[in-house]
Amino acid sequence: MRTAPGGRLGVVTLTMMTAALFLTLRNMPMMAATGLQMVFFNAITVFAFLIPIALVSAELATAWPRNGVFHWVEEAFGTRWGLVAVWLQWVQSLFGITSILSYAAAAAAYAFDPALAASRGYIVLVILLVYWVATVANLRGTRLSGMISSVCLAAGVLVPTLALIALAAAYAASGAPLHLDLSLRAGNWLPLHDVRHSLLLFLSFIFGVVGIEVSAAHAREVRDVRRNFPIAVFAAAVLGFVLTLFGGLAVAAVVPADRLDLVSGAVQALAALLGHFGLAPLTPVVAALVALGAAGQVSTWVVGPVKGLWAAGRDGNLPPALQAVNDRGVPSRLLFVQAALMSLVAGAFLIIPSVDTAFLLLTSAAVVLYATMYLMLFAAAIRLRYTEPDTPRPYRVPGGGNLGLWLVAGTGFATTLACLAIGFIPPGPGVAPGTYRIAMLIVLVVMVLLPVLLYRVRRPQWAATGDRAIE
Repeated sequence: MRTAPGGRLGVVTLTMMTAALFLTLRNMPMMAATGLQMVFFNAITVFAFLIPIALVSAELATAWPRNGVFHWVEEAFGTRWGLVAVWLQWVQSLFGITSILSYAAAAAAYAFDPALAASRGYIVLVILLVYWVATVANLRGTRLSGMISSVCLAAGVLVPTLALIALAAAYAASGAPLHLDLSLRAGNWLPLHDVRHSLLLFLSFIFGVVGIEVSAAHAREVRDVRRNFPIAVFAAAVLGFVLTLFGGLAVAAVVPADRLDLVSGAVQALAALLGHFGLAPLTPVVAALVALGAAGQVSTWVVGPVKGLWAAGRDGNLPPALQAVNDRGVPSRLLFVQAALMSLVAGAFLIIPSVDTAFLLLTSAAVVLYATMYLMLFAAAIRLRYTEPDTPRPYRVPGGGNLGLWLVAGTGFATTLACLAIGFIPPGPGVAPGTYRIAMLIVLVVMVLLPVLLYRVRRPQWAATGDRAIE
């Protein structure tokens, strides 16, 4: 990876690093299902959620660079709540990665038998196979994981996305029928009708950009951070906005809404476009690339959240057995525990009759848990401005005094709170509303109480038992 002179990250490098955290084809079918409302939802996602998280995280990362979310919330509210925050950041990945892998499995099916995309057994088999392979690969250190992710991003995300947009543009120019309603009616652009369904799909927009706070970990490596960091964040946001928006429009234009698969819709659109231009033999290749891109994203998420949890554990919040690292400095036992738990979560596809419903349920669970963590993150940033005003902040959220932070963090907090509320709306007609809400509430309460109980039983001798850091 190239850096700016003196070992400092330049704007272009940081822009690509930030975009790589959330740029994916996975959300394009969900976006397509909203029609032209995707413009409205995508704008809210970027400007009311993505940018506030990135800017607030940049301030926190430059002032308190150690251990990310755990240390930021710990500084503001104490160790107990710091542990809760990093726990939620970690545990949501069990649900989030499972939904990502279900998308990878559905995409891969188009390489040899599209009918398998609806097979629950096939989906679970691919989830388990890819995740365990990624876990073993990450035992060799994060350098290998980073290389895998970079290759997969280029080959499995950028190439298929650009191909989808270019082919859709050629398709429209050829005069072929479009399945996207382009009328200028207000209800066609704004969620004025069937609001419940639109709001549920909006969660997929939000889920597509969670994890952006990881970019702030590089804030102190950026040359002229006050100027270049916000430029890079906005550039990444614009890049993500443009590519995902045009990709979503391409899917909506090519695939009829009543035949759109919410999991593998992007590959559906690519297959239809390739067939239209007489390039159908390339469909398996493109499908394989899309699946490769999703698998590469999983490789990053396998070890990423574990870093924060392991760092919190070294401060005495995890038993010594879970702090153990291998000869590459990787917390191998935590990785295997994570893989075992994720395997249990994958069982949801065997229990829930519909693959689409299972995908939406897992996405909703991940958003509810991650939203709770983000509420703590925004609150911590505001509190620390008042409790530790003299702590040097190489980057500060712009705006006079504390007003800018209140505006940015307040916007992010309000959007996150709305997402948390939406997460309690059943994602499909086959899900009983009362049962669903109780189940989501139980998941949230249990996942908050577990780290609280862990904090209560921790022992002083648990601290600093590991002696090596992750590579």
